[in-house]
Amino acid sequence: MNSWKNEESTKLQRKKITGLMEDLENYCLNLDLEKITKGQAHYLIGSLVGNKLDMLIQKKILIPDQDRKSKESSEKTGKPMKYHVSEGDDLWTYTNFRTAVKGKLLDYKTEGKIIVYQIIEVDKEISPEVIKNHDLIIKRLPD
Repeated sequence: MNSWKNEESTKLQRKKITGLMEDLENYCLNLDLEKITKGQAHYLIGSLVGNKLDMLIQKKILIPDQDRKSKESSEKTGKPMKYHVSEGDDLWTYTNFRTAVKGKLLDYKTEGKIIVYQIIEVDKEISPEVIKNHDLIIKRLPD
């Protein structure tokens, strides 16, 4: 009965998705349109038309465009990136963040028992979503 869902998506579905994505300048698809099924295309079109971007981002179907660019640039250069991290409540705030981004502690400053800042190094650029999820001031340092 629902066998159509597993068939290859149509050219019209792929064209519709491409047209809808043009309106989302800050996002790009994290999948190959040529390989999706009719069912997947139907779901994607419905989500894009219904403005259910959070669900598509959560499922990593949509990724912020800058994430793709930063991923491409870090893969090309292979250079680690440095960040200045400050305004944390305690040691655990800094540690949890550094662990989440797989960062290496390079330098830090304390005043008594208070951490003023940390300089960390990571292999790839930290996404805005990760930064938003941590209660810290995080600034990328120039190379």
